[in-house]
Amino acid sequence: MITYQDETYDSCIDEIKPLFFKHWEEIAGNKDVIALEPDFDKYKQIEENGMLRIFSARDDGDLLGYFICFVSPHIHYKSTIYAFNDIMYVKPSYRGSTVGYRLIKNAMTDLKENCAVDMLVIHMKVEHEFRKLLNHLGFALAEENWQRLL
Repeated sequence: MITYQDETYDSCIDEIKPLFFKHWEEIAGNKDVIALEPDFDKYKQIEENGMLRIFSARDDGDLLGYFICFVSPHIHYKSTIYAFNDIMYVKPSYRGSTVGYRLIKNAMTDLKENCAVDMLVIHMKVEHEFRKLLNHLGFALAEENWQRLL
């Protein structure tokens, strides 16, 4: 049975770490010059400051996917609580099912009810988009991010 829940850093980080690297292999650009080097201590510190939320999808306890975001008042709009998605991953064999939809939907409900979040911001790689899913969930394209190696 697939379940959706919030997690703590300590409850899931050891399961997330290998998927982080698989995800990076799948979607990262510039891998030849920018190595994946997560600052897991910083994630823990951010959680200790009450600003990290981790949500998971599990099938009989097996981690299928995760949705990690940072929650904070926006520096430009201090009375508005934003959740900025850091990373979302669903195992390839579960993509195209309702797992990604339900994972985001669960996160949205939790963020609103338990963190008083006003705005959820999700970013995606252009080459690995899930725009159809976000449109279905009522998201609107608001900005573009551009990058260049220096």
